[in-house]
Amino acid sequence: MIEIRFKQRYSQEITTSPIKLSFTIDVVEPALTPIGIDFVASWVTNEVIQTEVNNVWSSINITNTVVMPWLHGDTNKQEFTALWSISLPVVNDVLLSFKTNTKIEHNEASSDWLTKLLRESQTTSTYWLTFLDSELQETSLHWNYRPIIEAKHTFKWSSNPNLNSQQLVIHYGETDKQYICYWRNHPFKGYVNLEFSEPAQLHNGRLVMRFNNPDKICYWGLPGGLVRGDDDVPTIDRKIPIEPQIRNTYIMQPTIDCVRVSDDLKILISSVSYSISRGQFSATCNIKFCSRIDFDRALGQELKISINGYDFYVICEQPSTSNSFANASYSASCRSRFALLSAPYARATNYANPTAKTLAGIMSDILINTGWSLDNQMIDYAIPTGAFSYTNLTPAAALLSVAKSVGAMLDIDNANKTVSIVPLWPVMPWDTDNAICDVILNDSIILEHNTSQTINQEHNAVFVRGEQQGVACKIKRAGTLGDKFASDVVDSLITDNQAARQRGTCELANSGNKQQATMRTKIKADLPPIRPGMLVGVSYSNSTYKATCDSLTINASINAQGAITVSQTIKVISNV
Repeated sequence: MIEIRFKQRYSQEITTSPIKLSFTIDVVEPALTPIGIDFVASWVTNEVIQTEVNNVWSSINITNTVVMPWLHGDTNKQEFTALWSISLPVVNDVLLSFKTNTKIEHNEASSDWLTKLLRESQTTSTYWLTFLDSELQETSLHWNYRPIIEAKHTFKWSSNPNLNSQQLVIHYGETDKQYICYWRNHPFKGYVNLEFSEPAQLHNGRLVMRFNNPDKICYWGLPGGLVRGDDDVPTIDRKIPIEPQIRNTYIMQPTIDCVRVSDDLKILISSVSYSISRGQFSATCNIKFCSRIDFDRALGQELKISINGYDFYVICEQPSTSNSFANASYSASCRSRFALLSAPYARATNYANPTAKTLAGIMSDILINTGWSLDNQMIDYAIPTGAFSYTNLTPAAALLSVAKSVGAMLDIDNANKTVSIVPLWPVMPWDTDNAICDVILNDSIILEHNTSQTINQEHNAVFVRGEQQGVACKIKRAGTLGDKFASDVVDSLITDNQAARQRGTCELANSGNKQQATMRTKIKADLPPIRPGMLVGVSYSNSTYKATCDSLTINASINAQGAITVSQTIKVISNV
C-alpha cells in the first residue's frame, strides 16, 4: 500500500491536483490539429468599420476584455462561401520564433476588413515578450473569392516506354599519340642497410624511415587500354581503292568555271590545260580567254578554275596575244598558287640551322611567315647544328631541294595551303604486287593507251653519305647480293641512318628498265584527277599491271557550238 499526503494546497485558484498517479500503461491519443478555416463570421454595420480585440493575460491572472460595438437594427443575412483550389495561388508565410521556459507577457490580435468590398487579405500579428530576444510571430493568409474556373490534371506514364529510335556513334581509327606514364613497382622484396655515423641518443617517440618513390616510366605511344597499341598491335589498313563502275554508257555533263579569287568575278575562258609532275613544286597552266575584257580582268590575278567540280588555283602571269585577219586570240601562262613562294613573288634568302633541329623543323623554318602549313610524311630524324645550309634560294626552291635530299617530293594542296612531303616512290616498283592501288582503271573508261620502254642500268646497292657531320651507309635491296652499285650519293642532310635509307631506296627505285604508259581518261564524280605519286592499277585489253603516276595533264575546251570536252592524261611508270 502506498500513501501520499500533502501538507498544503498547490494553489489557491486551482482545486484539482496536477499530479496524476497511474499504475497502468495509458495510451495517449494524438492531438488532432484542424487544418483550414474553422470559423468566419461577417455582419453589416453602418458605423463600425474596425473591431479591435485586445487580449492580455499572464501566467497568474488571466483577464480577457472584449469590446464589440454594434447597432440594434435588424441584422442582414449574409452567406459566406469559401472556395479554394489547388490551382489558385495560396501563400502562407509563418515565422515563429520562441524560447522555452519563458513567461508570456502580452498578446495582441488585430483584424482589419471592409464590409462592403470583397475581402482581399487578412493579417494576424501576434506579439509577446519574453526575457530573451525573440518577440515576433507573423502569419499572413491570402485568398481570393473568385469562383473556381476549372482545374484539369492529366497524368501520362508507361511502365514500358516505346523506343522509336536508337543511335549509336562508334569512333574508331588511329588516335593522336601522347606520353603514357606509369609507376614501376619494385621487382622483388629487398633488405634495408642502415649505417649510423653518430652515437645513439635517447629520445621519446618513434623512428620514422622514408624511402624514395618507385621509378616513373613514360613512353610515347597511343593512349587507352592495357595493351600498348603503337608497337604491339598493328594499325588496321582501311585503304579502299578508287574504282569507277563498268557501264555500257556513261552520261556526263562537263562544266568549266573560272572566277577571280579576290572578288569572285566570273572570267570567261574557252580552253584550259593544267599539268603537274613529281619533280615540280608548282603546276603549270595555259588559259585561252573568250575576249580581251576577260583577258585584262585576269592578268596578274589569282584565279580559281573549276573543272567538273574539282577546283584548281593558278596565278595568271605571262600574257600572249595572237592577231590575224578577222581573228584575235588572248591567252596566258599560269602557275599554281604555291608559285607565290618562288621568284618573282618571293626573294631568295640564305639559311643555316643555328641549333640542332629535325628534318621537319628545318622545313618549318623555310615555310615560316608564309601562310602555308607543313605535313611531313617522311621519317623524321635529328640534324646537328650547322649541318645544313643553302644560299640564294626562294622558299619553294629550298623546300623542293630538302625533299629531294631525302628521296621525297612535294604534294601541294593549293586550296588549304598545305605542303605534304611524301616519298617519291610510295611503293617500290619491284613490290607493287603486294600493294593496294589508289586508283583502278579499266578499259571501259580508258580512251587512249600508249606504252613505251626505256632501258636503264639496274642497281641493287648504293653508298649514301653525308658531309662533315653526316653518316655513311650502304643501302642494299632486300633479297639481292648487293653487288651492283649505283653512283655514290653525297648530301649534307644525310645525318642519320633513316635519311640514308630513304634516299638510297629512292635511288635504287629509279634504276632498271622502265615501262612508260600514257593513258587518256575522263574526269567524273567517281574518278577524280589522278595525282602524281598514286599507285594506279590498269586493266586494258589483255594486260593487267600496277604503275606509279609520274605526271598529270588536264585538258578542257569549249567549241564554237558550246560543247564542252574534258579529259585527263596521265603518265605511269613501272618496272619491266
